[in-house]
Amino acid sequence: MKKKEIVDLISSISLMLLASVIMLFPLFNIDNVKLVLTILFGFYTLIKLSSFLLIIKEKDYESLFIGGVSLAGLIAIYYISLSTKNLALILLVWLGVASLIKLKKADFYHDRDNKMWILRLFILFVFLTTGLIFSLNLMYDSSVQILIIGSFFLINSLLDAIDPLVTYLMRSNSNASN
Repeated sequence: MKKKEIVDLISSISLMLLASVIMLFPLFNIDNVKLVLTILFGFYTLIKLSSFLLIIKEKDYESLFIGGVSLAGLIAIYYISLSTKNLALILLVWLGVASLIKLKKADFYHDRDNKMWILRLFILFVFLTTGLIFSLNLMYDSSVQILIIGSFFLINSLLDAIDPLVTYLMRSNSNASN
């Protein structure tokens, strides 16, 4: 595996673990949604920005932009009161901007005649669909909101792990056939 694939995979796995731990919070009577979003957006910012710095020579700016959007979401949490409507609004804005970033990455693959753009569009569709469904189902109490937010970020990190794995498998398959 190339360094970029390893970094992307490790960051996705760490975000999966974080989302899984977040989903356990209601079991321990931790139902502070602001705390959960602060942890998620804070770690998301740190992980994405550090992964960008580790692969800066690859000139792949997706991690930088996602980290910046997560930082903006983290800042928004403290300037907006977290009613259910505002919580959904923050997640929908984050989802919309992240979707545009993922669309730009799919366009990058398309411009380079790389077949990964089809997979990236499928990942974008699943990301957008699950994000909309989860964001519109935040009307329950705080423990259910935490489960919904954790589930969305778990699915998002699973989708992020697909790209480096498929890239590695495609390259190893083409090397084996040569």
